[in-house]
Order: sequence, then C-alpha cells, then structure tokens
Amino acid sequence: MTTRRFVAVLLLVSLAGCTTTGTAAVRIDGSSPEAFDASWKALEATLNPEQQAKLNTAIVQIGTTKALHEAMKQPPKEPTTSFGPATLRSDLDGKTFDEIIKAGDATGTTIVGVEHHGGPHQQQGAVAASK
Repeated sequence: MTTRRFVAVLLLVSLAGCTTTGTAAVRIDGSSPEAFDASWKALEATLNPEQQAKLNTAIVQIGTTKALHEAMKQPPKEPTTSFGPATLRSDLDGKTFDEIIKAGDATGTTIVGVEHHGGPHQQQGAVAASK
C-alpha cells in the first residue's frame, strides 16, 4: 500500500508540473487596426503595473530604433512627433508579451531619461540611446 501511495503522489506531482498557471499567452493580432486594438487591450488586461512598465519601455525601444533606421534610409520631411503600439502594428504582429520584451531588448536601445508632463499617463521627453 505504501508503494501505491508513493506512486500516486508522484503521479500527482508530475501532472501538477505539466499544468500552467494563469491563462495562455496573448498574441498580438496585427491583421487589422481593429484586431490589433482588441488584442492589445487583451494583453494589457493581463499585466501588472511592473509588466506594463516593461511593455512601455519595449515599445519606446522598438519605436525609437525603427524611426532611427527609417530616418537613416530616407530623412523625413517632417520630424517624427510620436509613435505608439498602433504605429508598430506590423512589428508587434504575432508576438506575446515576452517576445515584445525580447524584441525591445534586442534593439540595443536604452532609455536615458523620461520626463512626465501634465499627468501620470502622459509621457514626454523620453530619450533613447542606440548602441
């Protein structure tokens, strides 16, 4: 009987290790602006404040790097005034939170400083440095 209990407990522990905690990773759907908006909101709903900050940083890294590369190919007639998740729809398509964070890290761009103006959610003056 002791062997059976041991095997049963071992089996339960093994099965518990196979289960995932939380929900499946949300993937960004960039197939249309509407699909992107819905999937972006679904992703944001799964994040805690620390993860949201990491996501925002990755967006700045990806957007800054993309803007710099595009400006190097063909200087813009007017300076890029802003970018955000929706302007990076094709770059984020199919990615999960972890993949977006890795893509941001892979740019080599670092955030030097951020100034907040006009409220807690208005972020201006983000300065990025590309390695």
